[in-house]
Amino acid sequence: MRRNRRPLVVAATALAAALLALTPLGGAQVAHAATLFSDDFTDGDLAGWSRSGGTWSVAADDSPALQQARADTGDARLFAGSASWADQAVQARVKPLTLPGNGMVALLARASGATSYYRLALHAGDQVRLEAVRSGRVTPLGAVSHPVTVGGWHTLRIEVAGTVVRGWVDGVPVGSGTAALTATGRIGVQTGSATARFDDVLVTRGEPAPTSAPPSPTATPSDTPPPTGPTPTPTGPAEGSSVVAPDGSGDFTSVQAAVDAVPVGNASRYTITIRPGTYRETVTVPAGKPYVSFVGSTGNARDVVIVYDNASGTPKPGGGTYGTSGSASVTIDGNDFTARHLTFANDFDEAAHDYSAEQAVAVLTRADRLVFDDVRFLGNQDTLYHNSASVDAVGRAYFRDCYVEGDVDFIFGRGTGVFDGCEIRSLDRGSTSNNGYVTAASTMIANPYGLLFTGCTLTTDAAAAQSVHLGRPWHPSGDVNAIGQVVFRDSVLGAHVKDSPWTDMSGFSWRDARFAEYRNSGPGATVTADRPQLTDEQAPTHTPQRYLAGTDGWNPIP
Repeated sequence: MRRNRRPLVVAATALAAALLALTPLGGAQVAHAATLFSDDFTDGDLAGWSRSGGTWSVAADDSPALQQARADTGDARLFAGSASWADQAVQARVKPLTLPGNGMVALLARASGATSYYRLALHAGDQVRLEAVRSGRVTPLGAVSHPVTVGGWHTLRIEVAGTVVRGWVDGVPVGSGTAALTATGRIGVQTGSATARFDDVLVTRGEPAPTSAPPSPTATPSDTPPPTGPTPTPTGPAEGSSVVAPDGSGDFTSVQAAVDAVPVGNASRYTITIRPGTYRETVTVPAGKPYVSFVGSTGNARDVVIVYDNASGTPKPGGGTYGTSGSASVTIDGNDFTARHLTFANDFDEAAHDYSAEQAVAVLTRADRLVFDDVRFLGNQDTLYHNSASVDAVGRAYFRDCYVEGDVDFIFGRGTGVFDGCEIRSLDRGSTSNNGYVTAASTMIANPYGLLFTGCTLTTDAAAAQSVHLGRPWHPSGDVNAIGQVVFRDSVLGAHVKDSPWTDMSGFSWRDARFAEYRNSGPGATVTADRPQLTDEQAPTHTPQRYLAGTDGWNPIP
C-alpha cells in the first residue's frame, strides 16, 4: 500500500516570504497562505521525493540544489507531496544546464499519476508553455515568449484552483485557462532531454478561484485542439442518486444498501456518492442494474475504502469454500459501471491462515464498458480479476490514473482492459528470485485485445531486483483457447522486473501467448531475446482506442 510522503518544512515561513517576493503579485495571482510543503535542499537529501526516471541528486551550486544530470533521459520526473492536494500554488527556482532544441525543463502541479499533471515548461528558443498533460498527450493552455537563459535561474509558478490554471515565469504571466484534467495531486519537477537544477520549492494552499478564466492576453493560441471524445464517465441523464455515510447522515449506511435501492433495469446514470469511511462489506452490482456510479465524496481515493477479507479457501457458512470468484470484496456485473476517487481492497491475512487456496480478490468485473478513474485496488494474490460475462463475451474496462498492488497474478482474467497512466505496484514476498507475477491473462483466442498498460509506472515496496515477472499465461481449466494477450508500452519499469519477464504456467508456454512490449524505459526495461517487442508498424494497432472500441465504437478516453 502506498503511503503519503512526509512533507519537508524547512524554515517554511521565511522561505515562503522570500519566494513570494521573487514574483510580484500585481493583483493577478491568487493569494496563497498555508504552507503545504517546502524544500531548499540544505539537508542534502531527497527525503519526501519519489523519482521516475533520470539521475537525481542534491548538488552544490551557489547553494545546495536538486539536480537532474542525465541529458539522454526523455522523461525524468521527481514528485513530492500528497495526492489529496487540490487548490494550490507551487513555485520553484529553475536553472536549465543544457536545453537543446528538443529539450524541456518544467515544474508540475496536481500530478494525479506519473503521467497526468499540469506543467509549466521552459523550452529552447525563449519559449515558456503552460500545458495539461495526460499519458503523453499535451493540451496547451498558454504560452509566452520570454528569455530562457541556460545557466541562469528562473522562477516558475503555477496556481490551480477549481478548474482554473495559471502560470508565471519570472513574474510574467504565461497564460491561464480552464481544464478538468485532474482535481487533486502532488507537485513535481521534470526534464526532457535536458539537464537542470531546481531549488526553493514551495507549495501553499490556495483560495477559491473563479470557475472559469479567459486566456491571458500574453498567451498564444493553442496549436493542438483539445482532446476529443466522451468523458471517462459514460453520459446520460442523471435520474437517480443517493448518499452513503457511515454515521447515518446520508441515505444509507452501507454501499450494498444503496445498490439495492437502484431500480432494476434502470436506463440512465445512477450516482451513489460515498462519504469518508471504511465500509467492511461485500458489494455486488447485479447485471440488471447498469449505469451505476460509485463516487468518493472528497476526491481523495484513500478516504473511502470498501473492503472485506474472504479468500478462495475461506469456509462458507453453509459449507464449502468461496472459491476465487466468490472471494471478491466487490463484484461488478452491471454494464456501464463507473467508479471514481475510492479504494477497493481485500485485506485477507495470509500469515494468519493456512488455507490450500489463498487467492483473495478485491474486485471482480464481469461486465462491459466500465470506467475506473483514480481508484486504488489493494490486495496480494489475485487482487483485480478482470473477466467477462462468458467465454464468448468481451468485457471492456478503462483504468485511468489508478493504483493496483499485489504479488501473484494480481491483474488477471479474460477481460479487455486498458491501464492508462496507472501505478502498478508489486509487493515483496521475501524472495530474492521470485516475488510474483503482475499479470495472468486468459484472453480468448478470438479476442485480439487483452490487457494494455500504457504510460504506467511499475514500482515495488521492497521486492528484490530481477525478481518480478510481467506475466504468465493462464488457461482456466486447461482451456487451450485461452491465449493470453498483454502489452506493456511507453511505461517505466522498475529494477524489480526480470530481464526475462514472461514465464510458463501450468504446463503452458508463455511463448505461445501474445505478450509484447514497446518503448518502455527504466531499469527494468532491458530488451533481451526473451522480450518480444512490437514493431513501429504494429504499435498503432495497440492503443487504448483500439482495445476499447469493440463493435459499438466505445471511447471513454478524454
